[in-house]
Amino acid sequence: MLNSSDPSATPGGQSATPGGQSATPGGRSATPDDPEKTAVIPAPDATAVLRPAVEDPDKTVALPEPAAAEPTTVAAAAKPPAAVGPTAAKPPAAVKPTAAEPPAATAKPAAAEPTAEETQVIRLPTGTTSRMDTSTKADETQVIRPSVPAADETQIIPAPKPKPQPAADETQVLPAPAAKPKPKPKPSADETQIITAPATSPAVTAIIPVVPGAQEPTATPAETTPAPVKDPARPPRPARRRPPLEFGHAPVVLVMSALGVLMVALAYAGGRIGTGNATIAYWIGQVVVFTPVVVRLLSRRMAGAAESFLLVMGLGLNQYLLKWFYSPEQFRFPDELQHWLGTTIILESGKLFQPNPALPPAVHFPGLAEMGAAVAALTGLPVEAAGIVVAGVARLVFVATLFAVVLRASRSPAVAGVCCAIYATALHYLFFNSSYLYQTAALPFLILTVWSTRRWRSGGGPQFLAVAVASIMVTTVSHHVTAFALVLTLFLLAAVELFLQKPRRWSALVVPGIAVAVVALWIGTVATDVVSYLEAPIDQVAETVRNLVAGTSEASSTTASVSIGQLALQGIGLIGLFVLYLALLRDMLQRSDRDPWRWAAIAGGALFFAGNGVRFLGQNGPEIAGRLSTFTYVPISIVAAIALVRGVQLIPARDADGKRHWRAAAPAIDYVAPGNWNLYSRVAAGSLMITILMIGARAGGWPPIGSILPGPYLAGAFERSVDVYGVSAAYWERDTLGHGNRVGGDITSVSLASTYGRQDPVREVGTLYYATTWSLEDEQLVSDLQIQYLVVDKRLGELLPQDEAYFENDPHAGSITSPLTSTQLGKFDTLPEVDRLYDNGTVRVYRMGNL
Repeated sequence: MLNSSDPSATPGGQSATPGGQSATPGGRSATPDDPEKTAVIPAPDATAVLRPAVEDPDKTVALPEPAAAEPTTVAAAAKPPAAVGPTAAKPPAAVKPTAAEPPAATAKPAAAEPTAEETQVIRLPTGTTSRMDTSTKADETQVIRPSVPAADETQIIPAPKPKPQPAADETQVLPAPAAKPKPKPKPSADETQIITAPATSPAVTAIIPVVPGAQEPTATPAETTPAPVKDPARPPRPARRRPPLEFGHAPVVLVMSALGVLMVALAYAGGRIGTGNATIAYWIGQVVVFTPVVVRLLSRRMAGAAESFLLVMGLGLNQYLLKWFYSPEQFRFPDELQHWLGTTIILESGKLFQPNPALPPAVHFPGLAEMGAAVAALTGLPVEAAGIVVAGVARLVFVATLFAVVLRASRSPAVAGVCCAIYATALHYLFFNSSYLYQTAALPFLILTVWSTRRWRSGGGPQFLAVAVASIMVTTVSHHVTAFALVLTLFLLAAVELFLQKPRRWSALVVPGIAVAVVALWIGTVATDVVSYLEAPIDQVAETVRNLVAGTSEASSTTASVSIGQLALQGIGLIGLFVLYLALLRDMLQRSDRDPWRWAAIAGGALFFAGNGVRFLGQNGPEIAGRLSTFTYVPISIVAAIALVRGVQLIPARDADGKRHWRAAAPAIDYVAPGNWNLYSRVAAGSLMITILMIGARAGGWPPIGSILPGPYLAGAFERSVDVYGVSAAYWERDTLGHGNRVGGDITSVSLASTYGRQDPVREVGTLYYATTWSLEDEQLVSDLQIQYLVVDKRLGELLPQDEAYFENDPHAGSITSPLTSTQLGKFDTLPEVDRLYDNGTVRVYRMGNL
């Protein structure tokens, strides 16, 4: 073993580099290890092959083999290795500009002692065996990367396990012996030395970062430890893949949401007993139910589709509980009472298509009633309980299918989840579309048709086409308006696909054609009365438009008053949706987006904004706009979800000159939203906007703001107008008068008489109540409408109507400033032809037969 200061450290006492030059440019070490380690490696009959890494990485300096046999090189490694830099030493005498061939003979340089920071590249000839590892065969290349042992250690680095079929003249990379170090300028920390293997083996380039640092004393051979060798070709460790059913933080978030359900339930209880703070508790509870789920859906740290799906399903369930807790013991919504009667008639008769005087068109759309009757017959539950189960399941199926449709279209669980959360802010989502109504039963099958159609169009088998056809049929026999909306939706999707995609696939018209045939066949042969049923509200809106164009106004076309705060909330929400809509539209235009589903959502969003103008057209305008939003809110929810989750640029950034160019940012649809503060601001802004949408929907949706909590009787308040007095009078009518009599009254009295009382309702009776004296015109109206009985609730003379009207088609709707007078309500007792048959102290029933 020779000391590194001995001139014989290289064969023949020569320097390992020509002219005593450093193996690395600038004489710097290429070993990134502790300088206190000494590598002891035999290098007999070695030829140094050197490549400057800075000046020209393709140059090779070669030396002839010396005659000395089996000398030993003791190399000291600098602790942090020096970075590669240009050398001040004289360049080598002979340079061959290729590393692909063995170096040619060059003039023998004068012997010089190498510096401590030099690196030797020594080629081992065939037949030479390293003394540090006798198991190593010839023609191997030794690449040493010393570890970081303690000071004063000598490291003996064994050769790695031989590779299969090594080639000859492979190269060993060793640190140069430490002798007479020359002061060098301190290099930078990011320099890199590139050492290329000789041409006898496949071309492999090792990139070794060099860290600057001072040289330390060498270690002794007695404390040598092996250095771990890293394979530079080893692939990076793959990222951890989440299991498919990892729910992340969804359980915790849903527990928080459930606390909001409890707060709303307590608010309902407080409303029934008149607690003053019940309204505050209600709104806090609504926010707690909704906002935590939205925040989690907008964050980009969700576990995946399973967590997003669980969040939206949990939110749907919690919100359905809010509706159920409003009236858990009975149906109070007028439409629910009508469908309760239809289900009861099916159970009693065992037949479909039996007359339902409360809602005649529902007779020819028996889907919901058949579902409720089946559940009641199979379980023995009363119709009310069976209806709650059917409506709840329909709500959850709707949320699940909407999530599946958006997930397949966007390939993003976050977009699908946020879309479902935004849709939950629709005007009629919380109560009306969760009630026991035939629209509630039809909506899931509409979305299921869209999903199965997309699967079939994207290469699915004929089973998806079969599912689409079956869903079309169920939708058609369940609800007329939903069936029409389904036809329009399918044609919109087909038209956009045919317009954008080339070549055109005319098979896109197959499912819409089937839908048109099924709906037309059902309307033309079974539900022939549905056209006249839908004609009245459409005519009312058309009349209002004509009056506005002509500059005239009628009482019947007056829009119900809305508070300033309610308008402000709804206006802010609509502006937010419109901004997101424009941002996504601009982005898609700039990127020349040709995805037919996104363009179909853009077209549907335009219909949503147009439909919102209907709310200002007459007394029925808000109701019609709310019904339309049930369908048009789906595409605008998709648009808003894409814009929020994908980080679509709302306002263009300024350039170097401070100008804004209204061009889209980098592909926004497939762009991952930024992190850190930008992400947090997006989550906060998006959550705030969606929460405002929810509050505006609750304030302007169903039930009206005045009856948003259950409580004592209110006039003209639908659910709040149903109480024991009205129900008792309805049961008396059924038991005493029999079924099918023509009965007139206010909104609530007619609703109860036609459902619980099984009577034939007469709704156009408002003028009979507003008259202060009985006239011949009133007698003629009674004769024309064939009114047999009138129901008079004395509380109409004590309370103003909450919904701006006492009667359906009220001639004074929106302009009522005082309750009815005792003269108006008491005139029936002065008519000799009219008999009072029933009086429970609050509700009276008069017989009008003698007139």
